[in-house]
Amino acid sequence: MHVQQTLRIMATILAGMLLASCASEMRRAENKAHNQQLDTPVIVKVTTPPFDEAYAKAAMAKGSSTIKGVVFHKIANGGKDAGRDAGLLNFASGTPMPNVRVYLFPATEHIKEIFRLEDENRAQRVWRKVQLKSFDGDPRAYKYVLIAKTDSNGLFEFTEMRPGNYLLVAENMFITSNGQETIPVGTSYETAGYVVSRYGATEIPRMVVHTEERHFRVKTEVSFNKVINVPANNTVVKVEARMRLVR
Repeated sequence: MHVQQTLRIMATILAGMLLASCASEMRRAENKAHNQQLDTPVIVKVTTPPFDEAYAKAAMAKGSSTIKGVVFHKIANGGKDAGRDAGLLNFASGTPMPNVRVYLFPATEHIKEIFRLEDENRAQRVWRKVQLKSFDGDPRAYKYVLIAKTDSNGLFEFTEMRPGNYLLVAENMFITSNGQETIPVGTSYETAGYVVSRYGATEIPRMVVHTEERHFRVKTEVSFNKVINVPANNTVVKVEARMRLVR
């Protein structure tokens, strides 16, 4: 009788453990499906403010100024944080980024709002898990854009520009960086000395932290967009397009 009771108790415990395991698996599957849904961009139409085609057309008429720039990025934290600002005492030059497409839009309120919404959506996803969105503007806005590609030194150029404000956008890029870091792997204690009294010698312990060097490989998405001004008269505008960590 005692054996049967024990078996019933064990069966109940095992059944409970099985149910708990199944529930845990279901929660993991639900969380994975939820995260996949949030990471699938939802297209959002942007209609306000409306696109000013007359302004864009006038801005893209030929002028006599030039925009010259360089696209680059920096890596902080020993190679882990591509695009992140390094410490104030780190004045290391950036790494030029070749073969990056650079777009130049007339800085209409419509196109500025699209990129503002994108930046806001990225920032919100840092602090909480929100839906990833892709903002789609007036199709006419994409007719009035100039495209350049950086050379092996990260340099680009737009010529025959008119005075006015423009939105400079570098396509989002992925940077793969390699590095090495020191990782704590455990602790132990050793004798640092002794305290001698009339009762004898008492050991003084000291904790020792054990570490090892590990290599890492990190893939980081970086981006750049900024409104720049081309002043009147024949001039050359220089731009440093620092690619920063995508939020």
